[in-house]
Amino acid sequence: MTLRKKIPNSTQAEVLVQSRRRCCLCFGLNRDDAFKNGQIAHLDRDINNNSIENLAFLCLEHHNEYDSRTSQSKGLVRAEIERYREELAYHFGSWSTQLRRDDLLNFLAFQIDLDVMAKAAVKVGESVVWYGEKLAFQVLTTNSVDYCDADLYVPHLFALDHFASWGWLTYTEEEREVEGGTSVFIETVRKSVCNEVASRILKHRHDRGENNDQFLNLTDRQEWKDAEPNE
Repeated sequence: MTLRKKIPNSTQAEVLVQSRRRCCLCFGLNRDDAFKNGQIAHLDRDINNNSIENLAFLCLEHHNEYDSRTSQSKGLVRAEIERYREELAYHFGSWSTQLRRDDLLNFLAFQIDLDVMAKAAVKVGESVVWYGEKLAFQVLTTNSVDYCDADLYVPHLFALDHFASWGWLTYTEEEREVEGGTSVFIETVRKSVCNEVASRILKHRHDRGENNDQFLNLTDRQEWKDAEPNE
């Protein structure tokens, strides 16, 4: 008498986690993704073949139906269950990934304020030039700029790439032939968050007792004079 091999605990856990204890036949036939009481079925009906590919979680009713050999109608076939199993795994895999992403974004939105955003902007600037705070402020407050010197436009583009990836702005760049060489023209469409972060950079400087005149001269003084914290 051959003893039945028990499905390893780790394999059982994998099947149950992938299916979320939802019957893949209920889902495949009726798009029913409710929790079910069920069992792990052997798709080739060999109870000793415990490979993960040979296993699927089925509700009690569908497990009995699949294992039955007395049905006069067209019975359930392995390929059908495998397809439904894949659809169920994709359904819950996408769902759980999206939930984790949304949860993370909600957490970050709760944790991050303008102070954190300002420090992040300055950190980007400082990672490429020694005057990182000044660069961050300039990029955040400049609508268009024309550079001939690569030592200037490369750091500017570096900061723009980061701020654009954060959704703060969009920009375009164009090379233009000018007398004596090539100029890089950069045009930026800034969202309101740029002004808010730039204002916070000025506040941090003010709190440290530093003068902001040089920073404000980088952009439109009239636009930014009200951003200067009161003495």
